[in-house]
Amino acid sequence: MLYIIICFKINMIKIPIIDSHTHINSYDSKEIPTIINRAKQNGITSIIDASVDISSAKSIDLMTKKYPNVFGGIGFHPQNLTKELNKSEIEQMYKLITNNKKILVISEIGLDFQTDSPPREIQYKAFRKQIGIARELNKPIIFHSRFCADETIRILKEERAYEVGGAMHYFQSNNKIASELESMGFKISVGKPLLRIKKLENVINSTHINNIIVETDSAPQPFKKDRRKWTEPKDCNLIIDKISKIKCENIENTAEHIFNNTFNMLKNGSNWLMKEHLSYGLI
Repeated sequence: MLYIIICFKINMIKIPIIDSHTHINSYDSKEIPTIINRAKQNGITSIIDASVDISSAKSIDLMTKKYPNVFGGIGFHPQNLTKELNKSEIEQMYKLITNNKKILVISEIGLDFQTDSPPREIQYKAFRKQIGIARELNKPIIFHSRFCADETIRILKEERAYEVGGAMHYFQSNNKIASELESMGFKISVGKPLLRIKKLENVINSTHINNIIVETDSAPQPFKKDRRKWTEPKDCNLIIDKISKIKCENIENTAEHIFNNTFNMLKNGSNWLMKEHLSYGLI
C-alpha cells in the first residue's frame, strides 16, 4: 500500500522526506535545535537518529522525547565494540527499545573490516546478537558494512535478518551486492556519496526505485573548515534530486516512492511515526 501525504516543498513540489540515518545526537547540544529546524524548513518531516553505543543510545532516547520529528535507532556500531557485548549492555538495549515507541529500528549495527577495526570475532558475535534482538522485537535493522559486503550478506542470511528487513546504510557497493540485498527484501540506503561517485549512479540506475531510501549519516565534520558545508538532514533534498535525474523521473514521483519505501520498511514503527506526525501537525 502506498501512503501519499502532502507536506513541504522541494523545487516547488510538495512531498514528505524521511532521513533514515543520522547521528545528530553527536552535535553540540546547543546546535541540535537549529539543525532540526533547518531540516524542517527544507521539508524533512522525520529524522531517524542512530546510536553507536549505550551512551549515545541514552542521548537519543531523550532526544526523541524532546523533538516530535526525531525518532531513534538503538544499536552498537562495530567500530565501538571494545569487547563482547555483556549482559548489562544487552539489558540496557532492550530497556531503551521496549520503553520508547519512537525507537523504530535496530541501528547502527554491522561489520567493519578496516585494519584498525575491532577483532572480527567480536564483531560477528555482536552483529548476530543484535539481529536476534531485532527478530525478537520485530524491528528492522539499519546496518553498516565496510570492506566486507560478502560477509555481511552471509550473516544476514544465516541469521534470517530478512524476516525483519531493513537497509544497508550509506551504500557504496556494487550491482551484485545491491541485487542480493533486493532479493532478501532489504533497501539500499543512499547518501551524499551518490553526488560524487560515478559508479554509484550505475547501481542506482539498475536498482528498482521501490528498493531505494535516502539518508545523510549526518555527524560533525570538523575537517570541513566551512561549517556551512557540513552534511545535515536538510541535504536529503540533494540526494533525491540526483536519484530523480538518474532515473529520468519526475522529482515528485521519486520523492513519493522513497517516502513510501522508508515508511513501509519501518513495519510496526510506521504506525507510531504516522500517529506522532499527525499529533504535532508535521504532515
